[in-house]
Amino acid sequence: MTDLQVSFQRKRLTLTPVNTRHLAYDLIALDVDGTILPDSKELHPRTKEVLRALSTKGVTIVIATGRRWRTAMDVIEPLGSGEYLIQSSGAVIRNIKTADILFERYIPGRIARKIVEIGLGLGVTGVWYDTRKLYVFGKLTDVEALTQYSSRNPSAFIEAANFKDLADAMELVFFGNANDLNKLDRELRSCFSTSVRIMPWTNNVFSSLVLEVVNHATSKGAALEWLSEYLGISRDRVLAIGDDINDLEMISWAGTGVAMGNANKALTALADVVIGRADEQGLAKYLSQLFS
Repeated sequence: MTDLQVSFQRKRLTLTPVNTRHLAYDLIALDVDGTILPDSKELHPRTKEVLRALSTKGVTIVIATGRRWRTAMDVIEPLGSGEYLIQSSGAVIRNIKTADILFERYIPGRIARKIVEIGLGLGVTGVWYDTRKLYVFGKLTDVEALTQYSSRNPSAFIEAANFKDLADAMELVFFGNANDLNKLDRELRSCFSTSVRIMPWTNNVFSSLVLEVVNHATSKGAALEWLSEYLGISRDRVLAIGDDINDLEMISWAGTGVAMGNANKALTALADVVIGRADEQGLAKYLSQLFS
């Protein structure tokens, strides 16, 4: 993990037992990978059962993920729960039922172009996301991690030679060897610190460093704040649960922020509550106890 800077400070809360006659929260925001799904990517029946029960009680379920629409729906459809989707680490908010975009915050095209060019100069492969396609500046086969990453839906990826017809970027994701990605990380933090937010992470599937870049004001937390205000739900009635660095702002903003037992150390230190691991059904057990 490179140069992770956490500027959030919050007071730990002493949680009191939930009154079983009333719900403690109106909205629950849930990360996907490492929270709803364990590393095996197998959705447990108990998780589906608990979330569906909460939905019937009137709790608004928000799925908040780094995934884009198509790959998020791969989880949401079998889950059978969720009214809103915060996708691409907060760049877009959608109504799940209609797929309508309610909110968007992209990287301006002129900045995205410069960043991709810097990446190319350092020998890494950049993927430019828009709402429909993913444009690859390089070859899909250049990096093994990118080959695996694109294998589930290869038709969505277009190998691009130039920036023609590209406007603003929903996000940029870079693949390559760790040394080159770390160089790009440092370069972007030096030159574009007020324009973009850089999030390095390691995908457990292909055990490789990935560099994700979004608009500097983009985060799951900012998106969750916007959506809560849009729905008329106060902050103290919001519960957020996650496990990785792109969940930091969401956990910080929510009235109650919860970290999975398998969470990043920075997130664990920030959270009000730490629960069981994803591979031990930590989410389902916590929500079942909390709302029983």
